[in-house]
Amino acid sequence: MTAVSADERRCRSCGSPRLIRHPELHTLSIAHIDCDAFYAAIEKRDNPELADKPVIVGGGHRGVVSTCCYVARIRGVRSAMPMFKAMSLCPEAVVIKPDMAKYAAVGREVRQL
Repeated sequence: MTAVSADERRCRSCGSPRLIRHPELHTLSIAHIDCDAFYAAIEKRDNPELADKPVIVGGGHRGVVSTCCYVARIRGVRSAMPMFKAMSLCPEAVVIKPDMAKYAAVGREVRQL
């Protein structure tokens, strides 16, 4: 094992300490992909009839909103909101029970990009 000099432990660009050390450090790319309203977007993708409709992914009168599309958000619906409140704000919403297996599969596709 060879000793690492103080200069080698610092980032060449900004001088901060390197927390990750490997040969590929300067060729790596990192992407942050924010898939906002992800579940609702998948449901709209799979059912084009929902394109302009407020969609809430969640369930049960006593449940909560997992997510909702922007059409529903304009009417005041938010994630983690009780379903009874969401439905009082947006009674015309299409409520879809979450399909976690489908969302996980699409998530894997996104990560492979």
